Amino acid sequence: MALTTGPTMRRILIILRLTTLCLLVSPERSLAEIAHEPPSIWRQTANGGARITGKISLAPILPSTGRLPVFKNRGFCGPSVPDETLLTSEDGGLRNAIVLLHPLDRIARVQPGRVLLDNIKCAFAPHVQVASVGSELSLKNSDPILHTVHARLGQETLFNVGLPQWRQVTKILERPGVVRINCDVLHTWMTAAIVVATTPHFSISDQKGLFAVDHLPAGAYDVVVWHEKLGTKIRRISLNEDTSLSLDVVFGLAQEKR
Repeated sequence: MALTTGPTMRRILIILRLTTLCLLVSPERSLAEIAHEPPSIWRQTANGGARITGKISLAPILPSTGRLPVFKNRGFCGPSVPDETLLTSEDGGLRNAIVLLHPLDRIARVQPGRVLLDNIKCAFAPHVQVASVGSELSLKNSDPILHTVHARLGQETLFNVGLPQWRQVTKILERPGVVRINCDVLHTWMTAAIVVATTPHFSISDQKGLFAVDHLPAGAYDVVVWHEKLGTKIRRISLNEDTSLSLDVVFGLAQEKR
């Protein structure tokens, strides 16, 4: 039998190559996923049985910050809005402190998620939040007046979006760090912060200053506690499998801001 040559043979070779490629690639995974697959250390289990709980406090105990004056759109916003930059309970519990656990003996795989930043009654909501790097950020305006979302990482502008009420915008939080947010239409009292994390192990303190992080693999961790006005504190801990650890962190007013 004569061998096939020319264009017909080239087509057969292309089909064979594509068939081989399909056999090597799982239908649930794209070529891009395989090309960027992290090293084997990332494939260890992301969940464990350890747990850490605790309380973030301020000493000496001070009352929460009061209200901020409004200089524009007072007919809708009112003469003032609550100041959310330092919120404390009666016993000094500190609200809106971000708690991050960074493993020291492994690399924790981060799973991007979805978070929302809304404008409600002339304030960003939520005022502080935490998200994994790569997460999708939805920007929304529930007020009948114009707002903007000006996001900065350090001194660098990441994006500056105008938001009339009818508009919604989506951004990807591609870079880790503290993203500070302002409204540039003379709404000078409006601020927010998003901590973009490189670890899947995080929490935010509630109105009593309490936090909890579950499903932690055993090992050593740096616990990083961040507050927008009081700065950062770091503690080192070690967790055994299926154990629970309590950790309390106290900020002072002289704490250096970072």
